[in-house]
Amino acid sequence: MASVVVDDHLLRDILAGERTLDLGGLAPDGVATTGLWLFRLCSSLADPEVAGKLAALVSGLPADVQDRFLAQITALPDEIEVVPMRDLSWSMAQLQHRHRSEGRGMSALMVEALAAADRLGAGIAVSTHDVGPNLRDSATADGIAFHIL
Repeated sequence: MASVVVDDHLLRDILAGERTLDLGGLAPDGVATTGLWLFRLCSSLADPEVAGKLAALVSGLPADVQDRFLAQITALPDEIEVVPMRDLSWSMAQLQHRHRSEGRGMSALMVEALAAADRLGAGIAVSTHDVGPNLRDSATADGIAFHIL
């Protein structure tokens, strides 16, 4: 079972070899990500003409390394878990409702991360490029470790 649910930036860094799979010891039991964070990473790479924050690291790699990266993204290594949305939907709805009523509105992407971490008994790790204060505050309120890397 994964120790930490990672955002799309950290997932990209792991797959590109910029970070270790255990995030330097933060995730000794491995990492997971969400379907929406995986989708956002894939979406950022789908158009080779666009090089936003997520795609910039990959677009700067040699062509053969880019090909290996894209092969990994379409068939994630077994060590990276993706919690299926079907297992999270009801929990997501409940979490979103509760946190909204407490003044912490969250997007579907954020509430999926919170639900995945809750289901796995894991923390959440996000890049400094992707810190959502409501996600951080909601994780803290729910006793879920929140890391900014």
